[in-house]
Order: sequence, then structure tokens, then C-alpha cells
Amino acid sequence: MRKLVWMAAILVPALLSASGHEAAGGHTDFVPRLVNFLIFVGIIWYFVAEPVKNFFTGRTAEIAGRLEEVQNRLKETKKAKEQAEAAYEQALKTAEEIIEAAKKESQLLAKKLDEQLVAELENMEKLQAEKMEVEKRQLVRKTVAEVLEELFRGDAIGMDEKKFVNLIMKKVA
Repeated sequence: MRKLVWMAAILVPALLSASGHEAAGGHTDFVPRLVNFLIFVGIIWYFVAEPVKNFFTGRTAEIAGRLEEVQNRLKETKKAKEQAEAAYEQALKTAEEIIEAAKKESQLLAKKLDEQLVAELENMEKLQAEKMEVEKRQLVRKTVAEVLEELFRGDAIGMDEKKFVNLIMKKVA
């Protein structure tokens, strides 16, 4: 496209001058103008071409550097994501193991507590039975002591068996 524009810029004036559109004197100044134009373009190209090339080369290098930096960050991010996912999976496994161990431990503790409670209840029942036996003996001794004291104090020495049993029954009741 660019070449076509340049060709048109050069050929159109040449074609116009060849068709007889000459200036008033019959001569045209097309060739000197063309030479001046080419010299102007050459000077512009000489001074501007190198900085323009350098600008675009630098810009290309800058864009390539940024692209590489972004790709490196992307790789690092992917790597960090993979590591985080692996750590997450490991944490889930560890959590499951901890939960399972806690369940087993709670079952063992519950069983142990049940055994301790059963043993403690049995001990308490034995202690209560022993205490009741001791109380019963003390009550019998006290009753016998009171009956004997009453017998020795009063006229109960001449009592018959029936009265003696009634007296003991009154004290026990």
C-alpha cells in the first residue's frame, strides 16, 4: 500500500506533464522539484530513520520483557497454587486422621469411664451394705443393752418368756 502511494506521487505529476499541461513558458520544473523532494526525503530518512528504528526496537524489547515477566509471574503463581493445593490436601488428610483418632479416643474414654462407674457403684453398694450391717449390729446391741438394763432395774426378773419377748419386740419396733 505504501509503495503504491509513492508510485502514484511520482507518476501522476509525470503523466500530467507528458499530456501537454505545461507551464506558460513551455518548460516545467518537475525534475528539479522531484530531486528536491527526494533530497528532502533522504535527509529526513537520514536523521529520523535511526531514532524511529531505535524507538520501535526498544519498544519491542520492552514489550517482550514485560511479556516474559508476566509469563514468569504466571508460572510462579501456578507453582504457588499447586503447592497451596497440595498443602490443602495434606491438611485435609491430617484433619481426617485427627478426627478418627479423636473418635477412637473418645470411645476408649467412654468405655473406661463406664467401667470406673460400674466399679465405683459396686464399691458404694458394698460400703452401704457394710454400713447397714454395722448400724444393724449397733441397733441390736443398743436394744439388747436397754432390755438388759430394764431387766436389771426393775421387776422384770420375774417375767415369763412371753413378757420378755413382748418387751424386746416393743424395743425393736
